[in-house]
Amino acid sequence: RDLQAMDSGIFLAKTAERALVENNRIEGNLFGVYVHGATGSRIVRNVIEGLRNVRRSEAGNGVSLWNAPDVTIAENNIRYGRDGIFTISSRRDRFIGNRIEQVRFAVHYMYTNDTEVSGNVSTANHGGYAIMFSNRLAIRDNVSDSDRDFGLLFNYANLAAITGNRVGGGLFGGDSSEHNEAPSEERGMLPKVGPTQPGQQSGPEKCVFIYNANHNQFHDNWFERCGIG
Repeated sequence: RDLQAMDSGIFLAKTAERALVENNRIEGNLFGVYVHGATGSRIVRNVIEGLRNVRRSEAGNGVSLWNAPDVTIAENNIRYGRDGIFTISSRRDRFIGNRIEQVRFAVHYMYTNDTEVSGNVSTANHGGYAIMFSNRLAIRDNVSDSDRDFGLLFNYANLAAITGNRVGGGLFGGDSSEHNEAPSEERGMLPKVGPTQPGQQSGPEKCVFIYNANHNQFHDNWFERCGIG
């Protein structure tokens, strides 16, 4: 925790309940904002730019959330670094109206239940929304535009309502450089949807990837130009 605090633009400890982080520009930090147990905090309308000159697996996340219930992360512009928003072991949080680009996953869920992901835009990332080991979610009205591998991914994610999301994109190339590889501890947790050769992919390799996930409901979503074209 001490290392994460030292390498964060803003670090909210457990005692910082109901903190407001608003209208800041946060650049060149390992982690942009780290919410370490600060219940009820709000991270709103910030510009967060992570590291570009390191391997992606060695960079931190735009916003990281650990065991912090009732947190709102809304209307931020996030780019570069590892993941845009990463959450683990939390509940009852809301991720709304963020714009995220040039990261690995725009939103990455681990063990986070009873939460909402709505109105976010993911552009030109490796993947859009990686929802893993989480239950009872509302995932609605999000956009995945020109993400490389997938728009929506569900692994051990159950009882989610997935409505009004849009996944598609234009021509773009794969990137297999060392700067973008997944951390070793996460290889094997994700499906193998590896990069294609530049210029061969007209959209994400998979619009939606579902495995080991049950009782999810899809309504009124829009998917186009996925797979090799």
